[in-house]
Amino acid sequence: MKTKLVLIAVACLLFFSTIGQAQMMPPDFASQDPERMKVELERVIRSFWEGQAATTMVMGLGNTPEIRTAWGITDEQFRQFRNPIGPEILENPEFKKLEEENIALNRVLRESSDSLGQDAVAEMQQKIRDVRDRMNVIATNMAVNVINDLLTPEQKQKIRESWLASMGEMPLILPVAFEALHLTDAQKQQMGEIKKELEPEFEKHLEKFVEGQMILSNKMSAELIRQGSPRFRGPESMLETMQVIAKQLAAQDPEFKRIQDEMASLSQTFSTQFRTRMFDVLTDEQWAHLQELNDNPPEHVLAIRKRLRAMRGESEQAEPGGWVPGPGSWQPGDAIPGAYRIERETRSRFPRGEN
Repeated sequence: MKTKLVLIAVACLLFFSTIGQAQMMPPDFASQDPERMKVELERVIRSFWEGQAATTMVMGLGNTPEIRTAWGITDEQFRQFRNPIGPEILENPEFKKLEEENIALNRVLRESSDSLGQDAVAEMQQKIRDVRDRMNVIATNMAVNVINDLLTPEQKQKIRESWLASMGEMPLILPVAFEALHLTDAQKQQMGEIKKELEPEFEKHLEKFVEGQMILSNKMSAELIRQGSPRFRGPESMLETMQVIAKQLAAQDPEFKRIQDEMASLSQTFSTQFRTRMFDVLTDEQWAHLQELNDNPPEHVLAIRKRLRAMRGESEQAEPGGWVPGPGSWQPGDAIPGAYRIERETRSRFPRGEN
């Protein structure tokens, strides 16, 4: 179970590599079961949209000492983050029932595989995967609850501010990050309605994004195999290797580069659309606080921005030749689209009369 949780954390952490680099899911995961990877990737992206990733990202980014320091994470908290689930999960009635079902299915498959037909074996294997997926959902939710309970209100505020002011570094939005601005119940309701309204658009972008990602992942997996499939010493080692391969393919394979740029543009188009709708809900005071976080970022924001850029294989300045956003749209590192900033300032100077 711990292995699965690590995979989830790594998947969330590595998802930020999309802009400028291809998505870097573990290559053995992709090559063994592409369809399963597709399902997992969709689930991870939705976890950003629904907010769970904001917590599981603490498990991944918290491995960086500078970020732990910026967030104020203690050594004891970090130790518990790394092992958020203990034997108590076996006391969960639903988990226990699924575990017994998993054991029974595996016993039948092991003892009767020779007598079962190919279709029956495939069906049994799918049942086992479904059961394990449900077990993983329970384990993940439990881990999220443990981490949330471990974090102090001050730490949660710093983490949310880090996400909020680093949206320009991310290919996707964490809607929960807006809670850093101390939203009223009415604002939360408004943002929930906007999110619901944009749900069909999100699903459309998700489908296109995953389709492109699978092509990139297959190309990267094939190149990794061609180069000899190195043994990774951990997530950082894997990330470094896949960054190199992504850069090589972007330089050598026109289709890879085209899809990579299309994915970056697609992600930021929806991100900008979503953000600007959310920004309209903010009061002038909240808007000023957001601008301050973005334009004069505190240490915890700078630490996250630096880490996200490093994960993309970038220095403080992006390399030339990559995807370039249009005028007034999202710019690298800027959580606030320039065109919206100008429009909002104009609106403040010339307020509209009440209807």
